[in-house]
Amino acid sequence: MFKRASLIPALTLLLLACSAPTPPAHPVASGGQVYALDIRVGGPQGAQATLQSLPPAQLTAQRLEGAPGDVQLGAQAISTVTFISRRGTQDVRHVNTTFLVTNPTGVPITNLVLLPVALNDTDGDPGNNAMAPTIAGTPFRRLQLFSGQDASAQAPQLSATRAQDVDLQTGVARPHPQGTPFLTGLDLRGVQVTPPAGLSVATQSGGWVLPGTLAPGASVPVTFAVDFPVDRQRPDTQVYSFSLLFTSAQDATGSEVGGPTDPARVVGTLHHPTLGQGARVEEQYLDVTLPDPAVMTAQSVPLAADGQVNVTLSTPPAGALSSLFECQDFVGERSQPDALATEANLQVVSAQGDPLGRAVSASLEPRGLTRLYVDRDIRVQGRCEDTSLGMTLTYVDQLDLKRGWNLIQRQSSSTDTQTTIQRTSVPAGTWSRLSFQPGAAWVNVASPAWGSDLLLRTGQPTAVPVDLRQGGAISGTVTLSVDVPGVTVSPATLILPSLSGQGLGAQALQTTLNFQADATVPAGDSSMTLTFRKDGQVVGRAAFSLTVSP
Repeated sequence: MFKRASLIPALTLLLLACSAPTPPAHPVASGGQVYALDIRVGGPQGAQATLQSLPPAQLTAQRLEGAPGDVQLGAQAISTVTFISRRGTQDVRHVNTTFLVTNPTGVPITNLVLLPVALNDTDGDPGNNAMAPTIAGTPFRRLQLFSGQDASAQAPQLSATRAQDVDLQTGVARPHPQGTPFLTGLDLRGVQVTPPAGLSVATQSGGWVLPGTLAPGASVPVTFAVDFPVDRQRPDTQVYSFSLLFTSAQDATGSEVGGPTDPARVVGTLHHPTLGQGARVEEQYLDVTLPDPAVMTAQSVPLAADGQVNVTLSTPPAGALSSLFECQDFVGERSQPDALATEANLQVVSAQGDPLGRAVSASLEPRGLTRLYVDRDIRVQGRCEDTSLGMTLTYVDQLDLKRGWNLIQRQSSSTDTQTTIQRTSVPAGTWSRLSFQPGAAWVNVASPAWGSDLLLRTGQPTAVPVDLRQGGAISGTVTLSVDVPGVTVSPATLILPSLSGQGLGAQALQTTLNFQADATVPAGDSSMTLTFRKDGQVVGRAAFSLTVSP
């Protein structure tokens, strides 16, 4: 989380005339100064942007630190880019502008984050406001059309984002590879802002991140970006100019914005309403040597009360290792014929064992990172294909792996006839951020086991104790049914308790289901599936070996 820190020096922001910034260093926090980024998306001189500092507010924090010095801003905006691209069924205008952040003092700044802020009128009296508020809880104000008419109604459609560029072949917008990362879901519970008179301040939970340490006298570019929908056929209705307000903060420990990645150690902070007292992070593997592969838990580490994770990965059990190559026809170069490998899987479970989701790491591009264990050093550059499943599975590898844990990126693409998986080594120390990925909403039947025997006598109910787990924090009303005509299950409806960080004791659900076969069900053996549905969608299944006797 953002921690209370010592005073951070003043920053100097100067506009850069550059179209593609180099990747910045770590994000930083400021001392309550609010800045206004004024953008005009057209005109005789093209898109333009200027920065100005507003009368200071006071920012203090327990997790997010404040930098008390005023920021000096360049008055001219000359590095602004804008374009319109098609995204789904909507045309979207993207505008980004690049400035230079300089640390002019003798104190290093660590992990700078520039956070959009909303200024809200607390009493509806504009006469006592120290400055103009933003619009409708957004960080935007002074929206205008080209005609000069007010466009405030469009403020909720504007969104701060990462800088984009356009694929000239397809016209599709994509994240700029050198754009300043924009992270969302930051924990700002400790941020306390003293607002300007007559206003309240709401800091947004996402912001532009400059990962690393900004040394005294050093400078680094930062690119702000905003998206909003437009109607190409009605340029007169398009937003022409607006102002974005933001402040700065720092995450001195990196617990929120991430840090250099150790392949064998997983650290970070997880945030989600379902992650409460007693939740655990389990290092799990699939034992592929068994006739029916089973999940093995190598270790179970309690999740800290503030969501912090610190897990050193174990040496995977032998049963979890399998060939690095899942296909036979290899073309290319490799230093070894093969290696035994497995991937780390960090499951997050409740105190009662409900599978809530996964802890995953992603770089700031953003791209997912996978931790891969191999039992020997191996270098691979090539591809292999497998057509045994009726479609083509292709692996494209650029791997330089050392015995033990490694970092790789996996990217997959599929068509109706082919799936391609690219695996690329990533250097240790690559900046990454840990996050919680909620699992699919699913009712997991912990017991009875899949395929258990169920003996029914015609016309007589049979009680079966059932232990359920709320996968992906599923809750609410689910319906139950079986697929054998003449067999019923009761109750036909269950209400699963809501999962939240407050009071997780009800998550594991033990109940009794009654099954009964009527006279139309023939005696003998068959299979039967119990199905759980929520809002008409299948959210769980359990299988039984059914025997019906008179």
